[in-house]
Amino acid sequence: MLPVPRWLAYYLALVPVFPPLYLAGFYGLRFFRNLKPAVRNALILFVGLELLAALFTPRPLLSLPLALLRALFVLGLIGVGVWLGRTERLGPLLYGYLAVYLVALFTSGITLGERLFQWARLVHPYYTTVSLGLSAALGLLLAVGVPSLPRWVRILGGLLALVVLLFAGSRGALLALFVGAMAAASLGGARFLRALGVGGVALGIALLLAESERKVGAITRLLNLKNLSGRDKVWEGAVEAFRSHPLGGSGPYQLGPYLDHLYRAGCHLWVGAERLGFKCPTWLEPFAGAWLIAHNVLLHALGETGVIGTLGWAVLYLLSGYAVLRAREPLVAAIFFGFMAMGLVDNPTLVPSLSLAEVFWVAVGIALVRSGLAVAPEEGVPGQVDEPGLDPL
Repeated sequence: MLPVPRWLAYYLALVPVFPPLYLAGFYGLRFFRNLKPAVRNALILFVGLELLAALFTPRPLLSLPLALLRALFVLGLIGVGVWLGRTERLGPLLYGYLAVYLVALFTSGITLGERLFQWARLVHPYYTTVSLGLSAALGLLLAVGVPSLPRWVRILGGLLALVVLLFAGSRGALLALFVGAMAAASLGGARFLRALGVGGVALGIALLLAESERKVGAITRLLNLKNLSGRDKVWEGAVEAFRSHPLGGSGPYQLGPYLDHLYRAGCHLWVGAERLGFKCPTWLEPFAGAWLIAHNVLLHALGETGVIGTLGWAVLYLLSGYAVLRAREPLVAAIFFGFMAMGLVDNPTLVPSLSLAEVFWVAVGIALVRSGLAVAPEEGVPGQVDEPGLDPL
């Protein structure tokens, strides 16, 4: 198995705290040659369909380079997973998410005070509430799925992740945790039943708080399955974009103007950043729609890339799912199926993100190695190699 240098453990731990570090994912393109020919051909087909779709968008000269960059970034992240080769090497990410949880609790405390326990959801300077919820679900899966991590890290990470999962109020994240844990358990990961137990505890606490005299807004939202939070209107916008441009869609990162329910609000930063006094700068206003999403993986693909591009994404997801099932690695299965379930109400696999979608595609790369669809590199990265396994810090 590929030896990995100690510095990479620290790098992985920093990625959730400083998300732009994931741009190093392009480095993974060098491992494309380690994929089996059939897999390479499928990925080339994916890229080709994305570029073809870009030609049928309203602004092909803008869409082509954006489609190419995004496709290559996804391939690079998959390559990083091939390079890592084993799920336990994702363990250092939990250190980073621990920091994210603490920053969220601190930021919420100084900006919301007692209101946090009355109606508000957790906030973070640059993580959205949904991202916080998914990071909590992922943290719980890592705490359960990487037993080589120090016990105190797993216990503290699990406890803080439970608190964040509850007070982020993200129903999609809770769905990701339950579906992911069940998928992992079905593939032999009996220890992931603990994650199901934690999810059950979360629901139990939520029900108790919901029935108490002191209502908690985030908890009330977590249990409200009837309120789609405006997603129905956003879905209508994505469908309208698809109807207007059925072959190629609106173009990568150009779906925003069709999502009128969100777009008309103008340029806004994350809730946590605005509560800290930051406002959307003037130079950023023309790009306000670039980060708006359809809150559904399929509708977003159709609206943004049309039929042609959606076929490319279908090829990629089907290949990924096949590799995950063939690999039978519980943690990889938990991440893949959990994120895909959340994709019914959000876009957790869309890159770039706040490190979460990137973890998904790295996990797919690990699945390719463990399933025999890729060959782990024989040599590590240049530099000093400390030991054959990734140091979990």
